[in-house]
Amino acid sequence: MRPQLVLQHDETDCAAACLSSIMKYYGKNIAINRVRKVAGTDIQGTSGLGIVRAAETFGFTCKGLCSEEKKLTDYFPCPFIAHVKKDVLDHYVVIYKATERYVLIADPADCIKKIPVSDFKGTWSGVFFILAPTANFQKIPESQGLFSRFAHLLVPHKKVLLETFIASICLSLLGVASAFYFRFLIDEVLYSQLKQTLMLFSVGYLIVILFQALLGFARNQIMMYMSNKIDVVLICGYFRHILHLPMQFFTARKTGEIISRIGDTATIRQTISSTTLSIVLDSCMLIVGGFFLFTFGNTLLMVSMIPVVISAILAWLFAKPYKKRLKMKAFMEAEKQSTLVESINGIATIKALSTEDSTYERAEEQIIETIKQGITLGTMSNSQSSAQNFVSQCGTLAVYWLGSLAIFKGTMSLGQLISFVTLSGYFLGPFARLLTLQPALQEAFVASDRLSEILDIPEENEGAEDLLQKKSIYGDIEVKNISFAYGTRGKTLKNICFSIRAHQKVAFVGTSGSGKTTMTKLLLKFYDYSEGDILIDGINLKDIDTVSLRNRIGYVPQEVLLFSGTIAENIALGTDSPDFQNIYEAAKAAQADSFISEMPDRYSTKVGERGITLSGGERQRLSLARILLRKPQLIILDEATASLDSLSEKAIMDTLYTATQDITTILVAHRLSTIRNCDQIIVFDKGEIAETGNHDELINKNGTYRKLWDAQHKE
Repeated sequence: MRPQLVLQHDETDCAAACLSSIMKYYGKNIAINRVRKVAGTDIQGTSGLGIVRAAETFGFTCKGLCSEEKKLTDYFPCPFIAHVKKDVLDHYVVIYKATERYVLIADPADCIKKIPVSDFKGTWSGVFFILAPTANFQKIPESQGLFSRFAHLLVPHKKVLLETFIASICLSLLGVASAFYFRFLIDEVLYSQLKQTLMLFSVGYLIVILFQALLGFARNQIMMYMSNKIDVVLICGYFRHILHLPMQFFTARKTGEIISRIGDTATIRQTISSTTLSIVLDSCMLIVGGFFLFTFGNTLLMVSMIPVVISAILAWLFAKPYKKRLKMKAFMEAEKQSTLVESINGIATIKALSTEDSTYERAEEQIIETIKQGITLGTMSNSQSSAQNFVSQCGTLAVYWLGSLAIFKGTMSLGQLISFVTLSGYFLGPFARLLTLQPALQEAFVASDRLSEILDIPEENEGAEDLLQKKSIYGDIEVKNISFAYGTRGKTLKNICFSIRAHQKVAFVGTSGSGKTTMTKLLLKFYDYSEGDILIDGINLKDIDTVSLRNRIGYVPQEVLLFSGTIAENIALGTDSPDFQNIYEAAKAAQADSFISEMPDRYSTKVGERGITLSGGERQRLSLARILLRKPQLIILDEATASLDSLSEKAIMDTLYTATQDITTILVAHRLSTIRNCDQIIVFDKGEIAETGNHDELINKNGTYRKLWDAQHKE
């Protein structure tokens, strides 16, 4: 079996790509995104446990080992996955063969290559994973390709495509007719000096040229409109799909990696519209041109075919390295985009720490690397194009030379030679265009792989039955033996059990990282849990439609995000047809009307991107107003008043207690004075529940809560 390599899509994909490569080696084609999900790949990559779990899920036995002496012995069953250091970062590669002299590795960030054993040992940590197919292993054929996945986008434009195809055929036939015009002009008109016929045919040919120009303009306009419509469908479809993906997707990927895929839609659109039509038309012209060329004799036709064969060989030779460089460029582009987005979003921190220069240097390095990849790609494309042009010109020279010899012998006229050369342009031209499409097609296939990786991820709660339906949430919550881990990392929550009665005010408290916020995210179905159950009004959370659930919950996260727009628009976010009076009352209840009234445009004031024109406290008040306007049936506040002063916080909490008397409310808090009057306080410690009770009960227990309280109230 031949070694296989699946290139990674971003820097966290290396382990998933290695597993995909080995599965492909054994005939099982699994997309990287599926491997990522099973392996629990996150922003930090994939853990060793994740590799073992994913391998076993897909039909392998897998064991992680460590060779302290870094010895590559014959009993290592190849292929296996090795852990290495690449530019100081953790990385995984596949080892297909190991001898005393060299190692054959498949690097998902590079290529399949042989390297000296000494070089490999210099980067190898000694950790490796051996895999072998089990009896239950099943081969899976290749997944959907570019055209099978996206060809349906052309279906609504069948009529337009037919019109374009007919126009293109007419243009091509008119071009072929011009070849016979030149033959008639030279052999008949010029030879016999038919001046009137020359005038008549020249006017006729002028009309043909005009008709060609009009047809060409119409065809290009039609294609432009169709391409733009496909662009809308692709970009909007991709963005809509992203919005409906689960939260794990966003925590496991950088923003730049997600945004960079939008650029891939343009490449795909170009291929399935213009390129597809070009392939069909040029293939037809190859047949038509070849038929007419055959009438001129076999010798010139065979000479014309030699450049075609050589050009095809050149295209094949350039295909593999070009594809590899394309994937590398896409990877670098995503990294660059992530760095730029991250830098702009964190500009306040950058300026506060005076790290403008180091931030610039980091971005500059990635920009230069991306440009270098582009230069390499351009050089390869130019080299291929130049070589093919040289071969084509040599072929044309050979045709003129042999044709001239035929004229000397009297076996061919000058008109026939000119006609043959013109027709050969309609034969060799389409073939040359088909060959030059190779880089564009490869770019489209890479873009398709990257976009499909995202599109193949199931949407959040896809196909789930909503047992809640149109019922209101009464507010009873029961959590039974919940354990949860992010991916395959250590457990963040361990055997969590508690009950909340309807309309209670309940606080989650504990030190940072104790699991409070994670618990609220499980209640919101931001993450799926595999151990235990959560019941809301007796209904299992997994049986409740995600959108239906969140429409009934008012949630204020730790980091409040406002969107570009007015204050009124941000308060009314997620509310259909909001009434201004209701917006005003919600803002007043959240203690926000006082600062809004001081602004020149009041509720029409623009807040800027991410609410940058407002203070942290002002943003938190608007977020509180937002949930009060929605009139939720369950409220979750995660440090919702952390940015407020004590007086404002007390006023808002008093208002909240009054406004939410009949609503179950969960408060995550570090400032314990704000939750003193809660009906129940649940204390988290290292992912477990340390104790529960009201304030007085917990103080008397002299446990974890008492320590937290005393730490905040030292005299």
